[in-house]
Amino acid sequence: MDSVNVTFGHRLWWVDAFIGDQARGNPAVVVLLERAVSDADLQTIAFELGVSETAFVRRVGDGWSLRWFTPTVEVDLCGHATLATVHVLASELGVPAGELRFQTRAGVLSGRRLPDGMIGMDLPRAYLEPLDPSVLNGTLGPVREVFQAGAQGVLAIVQDYDELCGLAVDPVSLFLVPGSLIIAACAGGPDADVTIRVFAPRLGLAEDPVTGSAMCAVAPWWAARTGAPTAMVRQASARGGVMHSRLFESHVEVAGQARTFFGGDLRA
Repeated sequence: MDSVNVTFGHRLWWVDAFIGDQARGNPAVVVLLERAVSDADLQTIAFELGVSETAFVRRVGDGWSLRWFTPTVEVDLCGHATLATVHVLASELGVPAGELRFQTRAGVLSGRRLPDGMIGMDLPRAYLEPLDPSVLNGTLGPVREVFQAGAQGVLAIVQDYDELCGLAVDPVSLFLVPGSLIIAACAGGPDADVTIRVFAPRLGLAEDPVTGSAMCAVAPWWAARTGAPTAMVRQASARGGVMHSRLFESHVEVAGQARTFFGGDLRA
């Protein structure tokens, strides 16, 4: 850690997270902070950058502080921006190989480079509670099952891949659904165990391109359905994404690939 230079000021990297075959992933901007910055300034920067999430990472002792902002609000957990942050620290800043630990609003999260070239991170497992489908107010059409997934998530299971891709969702109507992250999922899909779409209008995101934190709910659902602790998941957005999950008792390891699109200096 002592060899990592973080004294040159605020730098940023645009990273595409969860890329894969015919999948461009979800852009996140990772900002390395040299000093503390006010919440108002962090929100302004995230608004200017305009991606679904901006990650602000700052070295604190032997670890890192990590926060995530959409263009409109700070969020408690963001998977793809965490993956992007691990990628930046490992590939752009040369942080020594090993476990990276982040202090976040979701608790202490960890990430690492995996032997196969992917990046892995541990996210908190969501515990699923059945809900009456009426909570969706018909916004996702006919669904097979609906679950409360943690404090802020709703997981809705639709019939099949064609039905999932054909959903025409009104973001305004989703404000009536009791959750800030609404995951529509089905078993199967092109070269996948599970395919998902994710909507988050309360967070300023009509539809998210790729959502690593959705694996906190999808992995337990898939394991309960099939008994398999691992899943390969595709997100059927315009950009597309590929995620791999492995379920543990208290967390989900989520893995994927990332690439740096560009880097620069923040002059704010």
